[in-house]
Amino acid sequence: MVSILGNLRCPICRETFKRQDHVVLDIINTVIHCDCYETTDRPLLPVKDGGTFRKLVATYEFFWED
Repeated sequence: MVSILGNLRCPICRETFKRQDHVVLDIINTVIHCDCYETTDRPLLPVKDGGTFRKLVATYEFFWED
C-alpha cells in the first residue's frame, strides 16, 4: 500500500488519497473521493464499492504489490 499512497490521485480534484479518505470505486476500478463523485457535473460510471481508501486497498488485489 505504501507505493500507491502519495501516487494515486482523484481524477476530479487531483488531490492524492490519504488512508482515511472516503472514496468510491467505479466499475472500471477508478478511485474517486466520495465528495467529488457526488458533486461533479460530469457523467460518471456506476459505483462498484465504497469506503475508506485503506479498506479498498486491503480488499482488492489489483492494488497489492507482487
